[in-house]
Amino acid sequence: MLVLPGERKTMIDRQAERIIEILAKEHLYYKDLLDLSNKKKSVVIEGKVSELDKIVRVEQNMIFDLGQLEKIREQELQKLCSMLQLEGKANVAELLKHLPAHLTDKLKTLQQELSATITDLQNANNVNGELIKQSLDYIEYSVNMITSVGPASSLYEGVKGVSKGTENKKRLFDTKV
Repeated sequence: MLVLPGERKTMIDRQAERIIEILAKEHLYYKDLLDLSNKKKSVVIEGKVSELDKIVRVEQNMIFDLGQLEKIREQELQKLCSMLQLEGKANVAELLKHLPAHLTDKLKTLQQELSATITDLQNANNVNGELIKQSLDYIEYSVNMITSVGPASSLYEGVKGVSKGTENKKRLFDTKV
């Protein structure tokens, strides 16, 4: 198929626009995930397990959708790389060298916004992870306190000598959760 130079430029621009549109959709998903992570923080603090479960399910669906978008973006990027005659997979920095200024500006702005949102999301997820860890530690402590209630044990047993001090503890679970 014969492609004239002006048509080739238009095809490249359209392909780059498709990639920018996909990245913009991904950015919206990441912003929504960030909102959910912030909501999850208050849900974890308040101990609302059923609400946390609902949020996690929504997040899983969104992550699946993001994966699908990412596959499409990679396919479209491969097409653009072929059009630009770039070998292998190009990253955004490499693409910026080969695109017109108006597309370069859009792509740079979107890349910066996406990067900032992902950083915020990572920070929120780290905080949520720490809150959940603290909750689990508290639950483990509570379970240990409940299961160790019983007759006081002493280090010395009258008849057989030294006791380990844990033999008289009641056990609800055989292993730690």
